[in-house]
Parts: sequence; C-alpha cells; structure tokens
Amino acid sequence: MLTISIGPLSLPFERFLILISFAIAMLVGYIASRKNKESESKSVDGQLASVFIIAMLVSRLSFVAQYWQEYSANWLSIIDIRDGGFNLWAALIALLVMVTWYSWREPKTRKHFLSGAVAGFLVWSLVSVGLWAIEDTSQRLPKLVVSELNGQTIELNDIEAGKPRVINLWATWCPPCRREMPVLQQAQQENPDTGIIFVNQGEHPAVVEQYLQKESLDLKNTVMDTKGMLGQLVGSRALPTTLFINAEGELVDAHLGELSRASLAAKLERMKQSEIKK
Repeated sequence: MLTISIGPLSLPFERFLILISFAIAMLVGYIASRKNKESESKSVDGQLASVFIIAMLVSRLSFVAQYWQEYSANWLSIIDIRDGGFNLWAALIALLVMVTWYSWREPKTRKHFLSGAVAGFLVWSLVSVGLWAIEDTSQRLPKLVVSELNGQTIELNDIEAGKPRVINLWATWCPPCRREMPVLQQAQQENPDTGIIFVNQGEHPAVVEQYLQKESLDLKNTVMDTKGMLGQLVGSRALPTTLFINAEGELVDAHLGELSRASLAAKLERMKQSEIKK
C-alpha cells in the first residue's frame, strides 16, 4: 500500500504514519500529565510539538543543503514540502538531541514528556520495521498490457527492459502531473541509462497527443493505461504516482505527489546506489 485515502484526500503512507505517531505522542503526553497542573500539561504538549517541528525543519534543511544545486534555481521550491524532500537521519538526530535537551532542562515534566516522546517513536519504529519485515522485497512490476499512442499494444514490462526504470502515472487534468512533466523530460534526456516511462491513466490518446503538442513536450515511452489499472495494482489511488524499478524488474521505491528536481535526483541516486551494491 502506497497511499492512505481519507475521503477525497490521499496521503503517502509514510507521511500518514508520521502524523499518527505525532498524534499518539501528544495524546500519551497529555494523558500522563492530566492529573497534574494544567500548566504542566500545556508545557508537555508544547515541548512535544517543538520537538516535532524542529526535527522536521532540520530534516528539510538538511535535504535542501544536500541538493542545493537543484533548489537554487527556484528558491520558492525550498518551502514546497509536497515534494517529500526530507532527510530521515537528520530528523532522527534532531529528535534525539531535542528529547535529551528537554529531559535535562525540564525535570518537572520529564516523566510525562518522555512518555509521549517514547510512545510516538515506538509506534513509528515498530510499524516501519513491521512493514519492512512483512514486505515482499522482490515485489515486481505488475503485468499489464498498455497501448502506445498509435494504438499498438505492448506489455509494460517489455518497455526499456533490462534497465532501471522510472514509471510515472499521470493524467492531463492533474495539475501536479503537468508541473512535473518538464522535470521528468529533462531527467529522461540526462539519464539515458534509466528508462523513464509515462503511463497515462484513463484518457484517450487524442487528448494526450493534443496536450503534449500544446506544451511542446517531447516525451519518449508515453503509453496509455485506458482503464487506470496500474494505480490499483500497485496500491495508489492518487496522481501523480511515480514508481522506481530496478534492472531486475523489482519495485524498489515509490513517490506519491509532485516530484521536484531535487526529490527526483535523490530517488535516482538512491536507485543507482542500490544497483551498484548488487
């Protein structure tokens, strides 16, 4: 499962888990401190919120620094966290430092603060480890017949076979899909050893051709999934969704939402490093 859907809203599962873990930390901290003075309860809530915000800020700034070249072309993209550009290790280090600081600085609320912080971290870590343990590490790209713009059918697995691949699920009516198209087009031109495939979801070929011509986009490997089956098969109900497939045809990563130049560069770098290790 790549996404969690709540009514019309879809969230990447990893971000949903972070929000749930934070909510649990706040709840446990509140319950642990509710028998004490109201001021102590508010203090614990404030401490936990500060830890979460600072950890996320450090994580974002660390990622931006790592991929500064990509962000420097558009400074506003730094604050657009929808691209999912965060450094996990920076966040964990910041959490450890802030938890240690508050535990030492605020002895009166230490017990309640630690109860919340530990509860939230345990939920996040146990669910993450549990999913990793039960996940089929050899999950492969689903078998699916798609059609080219000229109407000829082809097996999706046969497109750019033998290469690491990036498979983008998109539609012309989707604003974030349209915004990320130039980013993916540039990546396709700059990474000839990686197959980048555009799988349109549920539209007519004429609509797609008209859109590509209007936007002056030269996208290789544009194919049609007229019934929108690929998203259902990989567990994503939102667009855009981007899948990262290794040379053996295994699904190794995925991204829900718009890709920035930085977040795409990070994903490609991670995929290439996994190929080198093999």
